[in-house]
Amino acid sequence: MASVLKSEELSRGSDYPQPVVFNVEDVQTRARDYLQQVQQEAAEILAHAHQQAKELRQQAKADGLAAAQAEMQQRVQQAAQQLSDGRCKTAIAACETSVEALARETAQWLDRWRDQTVDLASKIAEKLLRRSMQDSSETLRAWMEEAIVAMRDVRDIRVHVHPDDFSVAGQFLQQLAKSVPQAASVEILSDPEVSLGGCIVRSSSGQIDQQLETQLQRLVDQLL
Repeated sequence: MASVLKSEELSRGSDYPQPVVFNVEDVQTRARDYLQQVQQEAAEILAHAHQQAKELRQQAKADGLAAAQAEMQQRVQQAAQQLSDGRCKTAIAACETSVEALARETAQWLDRWRDQTVDLASKIAEKLLRRSMQDSSETLRAWMEEAIVAMRDVRDIRVHVHPDDFSVAGQFLQQLAKSVPQAASVEILSDPEVSLGGCIVRSSSGQIDQQLETQLQRLVDQLL
């Protein structure tokens, strides 16, 4: 076994120095063992560091994925809410438009129905009245009296009647003069433009149309 003598390590207990023997192989072995231990510890530290880095990467990946999923879910919910709100608004607007259109159509239909109904009633009434007037001239008498009385403060009164009603209108006027004094100055005129059974009473202040169609039109205007 190799040994090394070092002068500075001599024993100091006697007059003669004693050599100290070192085992070189033992020192080398311990050095090798220490180096292996250091290398092993370094390898363990490095492996632990790698493991921690791997775990950190996995955790970061998991956290990032969870965050991304949460954000994606939030965006999907927002998009769905916006889509739902948009569809609701569209549906509400469509319903309002339909209701307004239906209301307009209903109002138009009611207007047409009312006009047609009133027009039909007017035509039926006209036929019935004309048939009644053919058998009796009392309608002409009543209309003449009504118009002349309405113009009692006017002097120049002229009553226009259909030619076929001229003679009977004169008779009515004579009878009316007995109860309505101003009727004595009224003039009867034959006018083919006036409908049979009716009359138009004119004066300088205006006129009163007492024809059947005019009377019915007044009634229609009131109904409409």
